[in-house]
Amino acid sequence: MSSFHDAEGVSGRYLEALIKEAEIRSACVRGLGGEAVTLYLGGGTPTSLSEKSLVRLITEILKSFHVAHDIEITVEANPETLDYEKLRCLKDIGVTRLSIGVQSLDDLLLKKLGRSHSAYDFVLAFRRARAAGFRNINMDLIYGIPGQTVRDWNKTLDRVLALRPEHVSAYGLMLEEDTLLWHRVKSGFEAPCDEDLQIDMYYLAKDRLEQAGYKHYEISNFAMPGYESRHNTIYWKFEPYIGLGAGAHSYVNGERWSNLSDPVDYANSIFSRGSAVSEREAFSKADEMSTVMIMGLRMVDGVCDSEFSNRFGVSIDDAFGEAIGKGVALGLLEWDGTRLRLTKRGLMLSNEAMREFL
Repeated sequence: MSSFHDAEGVSGRYLEALIKEAEIRSACVRGLGGEAVTLYLGGGTPTSLSEKSLVRLITEILKSFHVAHDIEITVEANPETLDYEKLRCLKDIGVTRLSIGVQSLDDLLLKKLGRSHSAYDFVLAFRRARAAGFRNINMDLIYGIPGQTVRDWNKTLDRVLALRPEHVSAYGLMLEEDTLLWHRVKSGFEAPCDEDLQIDMYYLAKDRLEQAGYKHYEISNFAMPGYESRHNTIYWKFEPYIGLGAGAHSYVNGERWSNLSDPVDYANSIFSRGSAVSEREAFSKADEMSTVMIMGLRMVDGVCDSEFSNRFGVSIDDAFGEAIGKGVALGLLEWDGTRLRLTKRGLMLSNEAMREFL
């Protein structure tokens, strides 16, 4: 498995460094005796690349790995970067899934978020993607935007459901430092969304999407049956993955490492020493068990005791009985002896529930 971490405006040198790192890291996958089952191009806007660059990047990365015949290949995109020719190019080179960052279908809220596209731009891009043959599309949405009302959010959900994407990701807004909206909130020009209102928006999305046939399979993710993100599920189950590019993370054979975050430093390091790793962390068995619980509880189905026992040789109850007891008593966890999962209340208080497993 490989993931792509990038920033807009990728230089030719950076592109070549990504391809070279893929060649180097392919040994990790061979060492695991496995094959690449997903490829995810994201962490920026890979569709800002030219068609020629996209073809070269994807083709060369796939050449470096033993690839599963049914590999899931996802490309992140912003609406304004998706013309029909580029979409056909992506489809022709084997991309199976698009993840489009729409955020909102309200133009005023999009401006507030600093997005350069309009709701119309997204709808046009979505229709182009359908015309190009894409039958697995994710929409990334944000709720809890300053000034957003439940009525606004309901209207966005109306438009989403009218389009019927196969997958929807809905995240509560987290203000990023030094963004325009962050400064406006900090200086008092905008009031942050009330926490109770944000919770109402979350459960409204959950109820409406489930009623429309979507499966709520992870805290923030909903999919039509069979369209769950295979790539992200690997993260949530804390299985081995390899990240390529500036700032990318990997986890293989009980060790997690991260690359240099600056694209120029990353490329220079790849060409000069064959690696851009800046930090390494070895995981003990206890570390790994803890992480499996914290990540696995993000999934609505939770953590299966038999899978946990097969992996670690100990049951969930034996390893975390005290934490389970506290979570159940607080109404955050549900435990039937075979599977541990978050309750409906626990979905919005997941950090509190997971803290006990650290």
